[in-house]
Amino acid sequence: MGPETVAGTGRMELAPGPYRNGAETLLHGEFGIYPSKGTRYALSLTCTELHIQCLVPKPETDQRTVVALADVVGCHTLRSRVTTDCAAYFTVYAYPLKKRKVAMGSGRARQRTARTFQVDGADDYNKNQAVAEKWAVAIKCLVLGVPVSSETDISLSLLPRPRRLLLLLNPFGGRGNALQWCQSHILPMISEADISFNLIQTERVNHARELVKGISLPEWDGIVTLSGDGLLYEVINGLMERPDWEQAITMPVGILPCGSGNALAGAINFNAGLEQAMGLELLQNCTVLLCHAAVAPLDLVSVTMASGTRCFSFLSVAWGFVSDVDIESEKYRRVGSARFTLGTMIRLASLHTYRGRLSYLPAPDGPAHRPISRSITVAANGRLPLTRLPLHRAVSDMGLCEERQAFRHCGSEPPDDPSPSPGSPPPISASALHPQSFIFEPAPEEPIGAPEGGGMDTGMGGPPDDLLVPLGQPVPPSWVTVEDDFVLVLAIYQTHLGADLLTAPFACLSDGLIHLCFVKAGVSRAALVRIFLAMEKGTHFEQACPHLSHVPVRAFRLEPLTRKGILTVDGERVEYGPLQAQVHCGLARLITGVARLGGSSC
Repeated sequence: MGPETVAGTGRMELAPGPYRNGAETLLHGEFGIYPSKGTRYALSLTCTELHIQCLVPKPETDQRTVVALADVVGCHTLRSRVTTDCAAYFTVYAYPLKKRKVAMGSGRARQRTARTFQVDGADDYNKNQAVAEKWAVAIKCLVLGVPVSSETDISLSLLPRPRRLLLLLNPFGGRGNALQWCQSHILPMISEADISFNLIQTERVNHARELVKGISLPEWDGIVTLSGDGLLYEVINGLMERPDWEQAITMPVGILPCGSGNALAGAINFNAGLEQAMGLELLQNCTVLLCHAAVAPLDLVSVTMASGTRCFSFLSVAWGFVSDVDIESEKYRRVGSARFTLGTMIRLASLHTYRGRLSYLPAPDGPAHRPISRSITVAANGRLPLTRLPLHRAVSDMGLCEERQAFRHCGSEPPDDPSPSPGSPPPISASALHPQSFIFEPAPEEPIGAPEGGGMDTGMGGPPDDLLVPLGQPVPPSWVTVEDDFVLVLAIYQTHLGADLLTAPFACLSDGLIHLCFVKAGVSRAALVRIFLAMEKGTHFEQACPHLSHVPVRAFRLEPLTRKGILTVDGERVEYGPLQAQVHCGLARLITGVARLGGSSC
């Protein structure tokens, strides 16, 4: 069947069955734009793209724009403030990647586009509004992964309740620009995605840890950190210290990279099939993915130290060169991720080796090469009761979309989250957002991170470590033990050690594996440099360096025999001495924005 004109509306709807470029067309229509210039466009919506073609004035060439829904964060219906205007409007918010010129060549950044379409096929506003609402709901459903086909009866009832996120911001992460980036990039984008939020600035070490131990979790749909990896480490361990840890650890967590290392953000970016990114580009990528809402299982590794202290790690355990650079470069934090390059050069100049005993339980099968998925398939959120409690020093639910200033916002939200009444004042615009809009108070300038010597509670909950024996006992016979002089030992369970270090390209978020990498003494400085340079592209294992080893394991024990050294867990310094660890597959939930092809190997 072909397109059918709906009488009295002047718009085009497609009957079930038509396809565009092999994809089923869900909606098709002809609309004007705002501000009105007599221009008309034909719009076609598929499951993955919005096709926009200029009709009037007739272009000399085929001028067609394709908006990938992977770049779309939201869609709003709007009404003109001119009461005599019977047209309805809907705005599509997208952030496609664009090339840009930078000081050292070319780079990329996401450029905001907000296209407002005018629905004016009828003389009655309500009929036009129904069309605008149908398009907005369809686009939102596709962004959030709600199944839609050409036969679906598209209505507001399809949409899940808007998510409510607890945002925790570390003002000292990286170069200290987290608050600035939050104002200029994060809050406007999540507002366009209809995400409700409370934003809290952390004030001291373990503030986030204490906070998540005491909050009422049913009031939130997720906890997102705006920092480096250290703040999420606090959140994970705070959840695991709760009496209800089994339920608490299922709370989706996310990260928006505003720190130095940003390793987990690099892994999320890689998991989405996006090219390697740094700085603002990585932040924008992760914010777009956050708006798409998909949640995936995340492995956690329980780490037990000689004192009996137990913590949970989502990233890595390091000893030797890597941990030395991580901790010793803290003094250069103000230069951002460049601190690691500087720290590496300094440590290479005085390369140390460490005597130690490394024991591990090999995984039954080695990891398969991970497939990359670029599709957006998201599980819709459940409809939990929504109650809102005031939080200390919080910024909450600020409307930031500039397009809403020219229109009255229309009811494209689900019934249990009604839109403001017509008489309510317009929300603040993004251009009006400035530091004085926030009610934060200055926090003391102390580093955010775990103090030297650990300082973690010993009353940690969590599943039993059934693969481990007490540290004072010998490892089981099925384990392998290597005693040698090491330059570095790194146990990693994500793809990235830093945003630009693809350390374990074969790793998955929930493959139930610890990737144990170690470099033995005897490696030259030049060979070590080649390893880290190749790590930027994930090709370091192709260097055929005889001193570099990689073993996928389920558990390991590390016993330093050198009197002094540095041990880190997720980049945070812990007590120096023997430790052991075991992976717990898919224990946590991570907001990734995409669903991976293939299942967990757990």
